[in-house]
Amino acid sequence: MQAELSVLFVDVRGFTELSERLPAPELVARLNRFYELATQAVLAFDGTLDKMVGDQVMAFFGPPFRPKDHPRRAVRAALDIVASVGSMDADGEGFRVGAGIGTGEAFVGNVGEEGVRDFTAIGDVVNTAARLQGEAKPGEVLIMETTYLPVAADFPDAPQRSLTLKGKSEPVPVRVLNAR
Repeated sequence: MQAELSVLFVDVRGFTELSERLPAPELVARLNRFYELATQAVLAFDGTLDKMVGDQVMAFFGPPFRPKDHPRRAVRAALDIVASVGSMDADGEGFRVGAGIGTGEAFVGNVGEEGVRDFTAIGDVVNTAARLQGEAKPGEVLIMETTYLPVAADFPDAPQRSLTLKGKSEPVPVRVLNAR
């Protein structure tokens, strides 16, 4: 089905470098803690946890629950994740993460055939959110203007950037939110 939603991607920064430095059991323990914190935040704001791939989490808000305030829920979840993951270890070795959020129309449903199916969201807004996440600096949440408009009153001073994203024909205006 085609539906309006907000898509969130969160990714660990410097994961490859961290993988070289930390013993595998410690790296996995930290990664599991990241997944736990991300899952808690997504579910607390009625999101759907779509995927955990490597050092990245994808979630979407809206369908199947359809809360009208899905952009706000996605932003709140992202800020919670970025803030909590960045401070998850007392020794200062918490992961540094960045996030991207897009709001718009996408296909939501099962893809795949026979024995391999995946309930997911697919469309331009999903790809754009993923690209935004790739551009976010540690501690940043980059959001599309379509995500920002419904939450602008909460973040009236959010700086604007214009980003040239791979695969996009035009620069994309975004707002920058920082987790506190």
